[in-house]
Amino acid sequence: MRQNTKIVLLGLGKVGQAFLKQVQEYSNDFSFSALADSTAFIMGNPLNEEQINDAVERKRGGSGLAELDNAQPLHDTARVFSGRAIVVDTSAARSLNLFPALTAGCKLVFANKNAHSAPWAEAKPYFSPSVGYEATVGAGLPVIAAIQTLRATGDKITRIEGVMSGTLGFLCSQLEAGVLYSQAIQTAFSAGYTEPDPRDDLSGFDVARKALILGRTAGWPLEKSQQTVEQLYDEGLARLSTLDFFKHMSRMDNVFADWVKRAHEQGKVLRYVASIDRNGSQVGLQRVDVHSALGSLHGPGNYFAIYSQRYAEIPLVITGPGAGVEVTAAGVFADVLRLAAS
Repeated sequence: MRQNTKIVLLGLGKVGQAFLKQVQEYSNDFSFSALADSTAFIMGNPLNEEQINDAVERKRGGSGLAELDNAQPLHDTARVFSGRAIVVDTSAARSLNLFPALTAGCKLVFANKNAHSAPWAEAKPYFSPSVGYEATVGAGLPVIAAIQTLRATGDKITRIEGVMSGTLGFLCSQLEAGVLYSQAIQTAFSAGYTEPDPRDDLSGFDVARKALILGRTAGWPLEKSQQTVEQLYDEGLARLSTLDFFKHMSRMDNVFADWVKRAHEQGKVLRYVASIDRNGSQVGLQRVDVHSALGSLHGPGNYFAIYSQRYAEIPLVITGPGAGVEVTAAGVFADVLRLAAS
């Protein structure tokens, strides 16, 4: 590992702050040359502890970095990209272009899924050895690393399936226990499992992005047009405001109660499953045997089964928490450590 590897951190939300803390507590091998949020960035050679703490406290207080005296405009961010930096994106930015950083010789680490789930022509450069993106799928679980290792040793992936949403896993477990759809969503929302608008989870699009990333990691340049995605609410609820969605979501209670009953009569349970192969992916509710690996999964845990030429009959399985600030930050940190040592 190079001594005093510089890190440029883009995104100072919960994951960004947790990553920052983990790095600071680890060793003196890393320093932060820049921090950025959606309003501005600050830079130093490197930033000192007081500057970093001030930035974090501002964010925790609800302010942006633009209010700091040493704030720089975002359009000048390219100034901090150098060949010795590792640029880390823990933001939720939808249109952040880090290709200039890559061409400048930087190494990149992502928790943000948007770059890797963009159209393949745009995403392809980010599937390179100089880029880490473990935390985009499964938080800190080594799913991406497992697929990459199999391929690097000559194995060929044939199929991947799994439960990839802690929120929807929790919902299915609640439904299985006899809780109504609306009550389960309200509980998940109150526990912080869902996005501010639960439909961002219930749409299935986040799982679809994960499926796209896994398929591309397996060697298949898939596009969104090759995906089918089932949303867990009707079109009428899709048109409502967030507040009105909460008021009217109970109209789906009987629909889901009936689905759970039918599955139970067959000795099955409902799970929100992603299935991926070279032809595309299917994301949606499935009835699975209650005693199967997927059927035995409860709560917000994730489950990934990787089938390959070597793992043809019994898949390589990775399971564990697929969400959470600390484990996601640890997944980011693991990529930083790996790239710094390469």
